[in-house]
Amino acid sequence: MIRTLAGRTFAGRAFAGRAWTEVDLSALRHNARALAGLAPQGVRIMAVVKADAYGHGDVRVAQTLYRCGVRDFAVATLEEGIRLRRHMARGRILVLGYTDPREAAALWRWRLAQTAVDAAHAQALDAQKKRLHVHLALDTGMHRLGTDAMDGAALDALCSLKWLRVDGVFTHLCVADELTEQARAFTAAQAARFRAAVEMLRERGLHGFQTHAQATYGLMNYPEFSGDVARVGIGLYGVLSQQGQTRMQADLQPALALRARVAQVRRVAA
Repeated sequence: MIRTLAGRTFAGRAFAGRAWTEVDLSALRHNARALAGLAPQGVRIMAVVKADAYGHGDVRVAQTLYRCGVRDFAVATLEEGIRLRRHMARGRILVLGYTDPREAAALWRWRLAQTAVDAAHAQALDAQKKRLHVHLALDTGMHRLGTDAMDGAALDALCSLKWLRVDGVFTHLCVADELTEQARAFTAAQAARFRAAVEMLRERGLHGFQTHAQATYGLMNYPEFSGDVARVGIGLYGVLSQQGQTRMQADLQPALALRARVAQVRRVAA
């Protein structure tokens, strides 16, 4: 059990303070095992630890999960990746968000894999002439980040990069937390576009990359759309974003609690 008070971390129970958070690392380990148990055989877990691991503490969460066998981690920004790498010499760290190509030297120095958010971004990174590791984001219908999965010319451009090592290709199933007929049809269409784009990349000579499309809800609702890795975030921390049903059940335990000392109890008339 880890307690945090006023920006300081405590491993024990005896300290003064009015309010604090508690992070149960045993619950975190339990959730990682539970989610890994849902994954099809051969599918690895990528732990999403962006935004300070959603307030749980990115370094301690990543270090705990590494000891449990997790080797892939995802953050949102270059700064988050550097912070994590400072405390973790091992493990693969992917920056999911945009990084200015002028920061290529920092990506290389800290051994971070960078998401190429579209073909133009990939080409700009390649122009920095650094041996960078990248994951190609494909837009299959969410329209947030990614190269259009149906744009053959853009996919061709991604295969002609000289300096970049493509370690992964991924998309995001944006309505995987729903099981309505409309949502299931949309998710199936996304998965089909992703598979077609991956096949096009391979036909154009790109090989040796891992694929990932599922987040927590994708893993629990659409196991048939698995890749090599599942990016799990919210489920790791023992909660789900809504009370909707899922096709697969996992015994998840909340890993964070916010506690405060009782200062006063009063009785008042109704």
